[in-house]
Amino acid sequence: MKRLMKLTLIAASVVTAFAAQAASIGSAKLELKGSVAMNCTIAVEPTAKANSLDIKDGEVGTTVGTVTEDCNSVTGYAVTITSANSGQLRTNPNDATAPLAAYKVAYSDATGDISSELKTTRKEATFNSVNKLVVDIAANAQAIAGSYADTVTLQIAAK
Repeated sequence: MKRLMKLTLIAASVVTAFAAQAASIGSAKLELKGSVAMNCTIAVEPTAKANSLDIKDGEVGTTVGTVTEDCNSVTGYAVTITSANSGQLRTNPNDATAPLAAYKVAYSDATGDISSELKTTRKEATFNSVNKLVVDIAANAQAIAGSYADTVTLQIAAK
């Protein structure tokens, strides 16, 4: 019996020691947070053909640029294509009566003339999406001599 009492006393001492130690343990919480800024970029790499379009014999399905899109918007984004000369290659952009060559553009799922603008949309974030910018120019056997030019602008914006 003495032995049982001794064991009970030792067990009680051990439990009391652990209880005292547990009561002295505290806790704290640390909340971790982070954020990612919206980032949408677009780049165009012109092809050699962009600077040597055939106005007289025309162009059909001619790739004039390779475009790379990157946008981390969870709701997607839009690419808008506009032209400084309303979709016309002109010999003098400041003269509305100057010789011109109208053209059409195809980019991803957007095709047509860019007298105002063309737009294509993406439904989600996309990274390193590469697309071709393609033009069609009607042949004009009576084209007037000169250098014809236009500037196409591609703009990317998150939705």
